[in-house]
Amino acid sequence: MADYPTKQFPGSAQTVINLATDIAASNFSGAPAATFTNDDATVPAAPYAIAMAEFPDWAAAPVAGTVIELWGLLLNVDSTDDDTGAPATTASGGARPFGSFVIEAADALQRRTIVISLEGICNGIGVDFYLRNGTAQNMNNDGGTNCVVKITPFSYGVTQ
Repeated sequence: MADYPTKQFPGSAQTVINLATDIAASNFSGAPAATFTNDDATVPAAPYAIAMAEFPDWAAAPVAGTVIELWGLLLNVDSTDDDTGAPATTASGGARPFGSFVIEAADALQRRTIVISLEGICNGIGVDFYLRNGTAQNMNNDGGTNCVVKITPFSYGVTQ
């Protein structure tokens, strides 16, 4: 019997957040740039994704180890209806947490990646992603550099 090594198969990155407005300390971001759909031609219904975020800068350097949280509101959960209650200001509404990006004590561009689970997000279910600024500093996204989040689905398989 042959031994086939496991390989990671990435899909295409989808830009889901692209903000030119600030995110106040302890607040959620505004409306997402696009709805994430887990229907990539290369890896349809992928169980995982890499979430890459670019955070431009802050009013002052945040405390090291504080986090920016990634939240999502599910859409078309039964083919027609969405989960209700988009995040607003400091309230999470009906959104669910997907993970956190750990921030360093630097008032400069910070790029971070995390792996998130997409289990159960398939068959037409989409996600509107939001950020929650868990630092004590306002995130400044209006100085010519936007806050951007891209989601790249991936799966594991074998090749012969």
